Amino acid sequence: MPETEDSPAFVVELVANTRRLYVYISTLLPVPGEAEDVFQQTCLALWRKRHLYSPERPFLAWAYGFARNEVLRHMRNARSPLRYLSQDLLEEIASREEAATPVAEEARRTALDACLEQMIATQRALLQRCYQGTESIKDVAVEMRISPAALTMRLQRLRHALVKCIERTVAATEQTT
Repeated sequence: MPETEDSPAFVVELVANTRRLYVYISTLLPVPGEAEDVFQQTCLALWRKRHLYSPERPFLAWAYGFARNEVLRHMRNARSPLRYLSQDLLEEIASREEAATPVAEEARRTALDACLEQMIATQRALLQRCYQGTESIKDVAVEMRISPAALTMRLQRLRHALVKCIERTVAATEQTT
């Protein structure tokens, strides 16, 4: 069943998997600036199609498909295509990366829930406001009396903190089992 706008499943998955998605893209596009641009385009494409995401399907497999398409689009539009891998080699690497994805999604989801609970309530509320899709970053920034760029940086720091917390929590869980 596709997610509705009042369901946080898509946001939870995107936040929990941003690092892995970026690593996947940077494996296919080794130039950091280009990988960052493609990562942003992938996140935008995912956001635009979030209504198609079903929590019953593996998020990363779905997101990797978007990332692969964005990498290919970037390569087609590049001014110097010689510095990129051939499409066949790119497909081979992408397939290997996708197959190497751990099946510990439930552990990451549980860790995300725990990490969100550990956050200060105002930080958690800010993440919800900005990622539920009901308010734009610009509107939230205006209300907070900061620039959209400053809000974006704040959100980036919160996402980074969440990713680190999730990684620590999952690693601690793996050590105890």
